[in-house]
Amino acid sequence: MMRPRRGLVVVFAVACAAGVVADDALAKRSWSEEKCFRYERDWNEALRRYGLPGHSPEFLNGGAAFIHSGCESLDKVCPRTAKDRELVDVFAIRVVNEGMSTTFLPFDCPASP
Repeated sequence: MMRPRRGLVVVFAVACAAGVVADDALAKRSWSEEKCFRYERDWNEALRRYGLPGHSPEFLNGGAAFIHSGCESLDKVCPRTAKDRELVDVFAIRVVNEGMSTTFLPFDCPASP
């Protein structure tokens, strides 16, 4: 009969404990905090994938300000360029896939006169 190596058992036990700690940290976030966590994570990933060139400075600054406010700012972020609008479309799909409402997103533009 083959006995498991002690080192593997220890590694497995530590990995399981780390998973429990991570689950506990997640459980302590409110839904508002969780949505903001997801938004910030997705915002950073989208900018990494799509790059910064082509985005308007107002759009980038508005997105960063929304995160900095804890995703509670009522200031709207208007997508002005094609690249801005592309990112907004990606976010709309992403938040719905994650069980969030698109009304959470800060994207909106003032109505033209």
